[in-house]
Amino acid sequence: MTAARTTGLAPETLVRLRSAPVERTPQRLDPLGAQSAWLLLPLVGLLAVGYALFSTLTHRDQLRDPALAGAAVVLLVLGVTAAAVRARPGAPLFGRWTHAAVLAVVLGGACLFDAAVWGRNERIQDDWGQVAVALLLAIMPLYRPVLEVLGAAVLSAAVLGTLAALQAPSLIIATDRLVYASVAATPVIALACAGAGYAWTMTGETLRWRQLARAGQARLEAEQRQTARRMIEQERITALNVAAVPFLAGLLAAGEVTAADRATAGRLAEVVRTVSVAAVERTWLDDTIMLALAARRGAPPTVGSRVDDPDRLDRALTEEQRAIVGALVATVAALPGLDTGSLRVAVSRPEQPQFVLTARVEQPSREVRRELVPFVGALRSVSFDARLAQRGDDLVVRFAYAGSTP
Repeated sequence: MTAARTTGLAPETLVRLRSAPVERTPQRLDPLGAQSAWLLLPLVGLLAVGYALFSTLTHRDQLRDPALAGAAVVLLVLGVTAAAVRARPGAPLFGRWTHAAVLAVVLGGACLFDAAVWGRNERIQDDWGQVAVALLLAIMPLYRPVLEVLGAAVLSAAVLGTLAALQAPSLIIATDRLVYASVAATPVIALACAGAGYAWTMTGETLRWRQLARAGQARLEAEQRQTARRMIEQERITALNVAAVPFLAGLLAAGEVTAADRATAGRLAEVVRTVSVAAVERTWLDDTIMLALAARRGAPPTVGSRVDDPDRLDRALTEEQRAIVGALVATVAALPGLDTGSLRVAVSRPEQPQFVLTARVEQPSREVRRELVPFVGALRSVSFDARLAQRGDDLVVRFAYAGSTP
């Protein structure tokens, strides 16, 4: 039975799943920290839109096409809104194409503004295009790799700098075209570099902390497993005390063994064997749920397995993934409205493991989502597609390796 359970996950599949590349971004390496900083993005977006409106008003005498200037601001609003929505906690990861689309919309708005004042613009330094693009790129290193953001900054600076240089005939300050290009490009490059430097330092510190955490987790996991083994031993001793010891005491008192006694002894042996086999086949998920429920005051003792993982697919989880899954289980186990007997985890699909956590929680959906949405985002940061659903009292959290349907 044990051998059958260990053949579901092929070694090459285990290597493939554990070798999934992870981008060096705060959203990937420190998902909860990036989620806590999410409010910066809408605030920066509001700042950019506010400045764009102010700049448009101050240019009202220079506008060649007011409708075009209004369309430019609308594009900016769409771009920063899309960025804030896609970066919110619990949303799928902010990917490369999302970054490109948002930047294209905001940069397009900046170009439209230049078109709206073309031939009448008097100064480059009070245009809003370079400021809005720079503010957006200053935040992007939290969600995208540093080199990608710097590449986008160079491209944006080249576009805005070229447009600034081409407007030289209408500008009231007479100087070299390269100066105009530098005035438009410098904010974009400067703020992008500042954001990239912060994100690079932050991810470096996170990676160093992870190395220390792995060592601590290895020691802690050994202690947790020992605790779990003690709990298992206690279950076995309890089974013996409740059933076997009174039976043996009765045999000693009677002084003889009857056919009924032999049948009872067979049943007791089967119980002990079942408990022993369950102890041998207990998985990391079994131990995690047991320890999580044991920490809950007033929770009944765990009886039997709460994990359906016949192929032992939890072995595919990396240290980071186990940390997040363990935190998710502990958080669910601590929900005040949880029916402790309903907590279960099912794992299937050996080639592309899918995990389904189910429970009954008599608690408002809004409260449950507030507690669990950060972990959904964290799961997405470690190569999982994750979904959270609650219908009535039924809670379901699904997460699977990217590329499968959770």
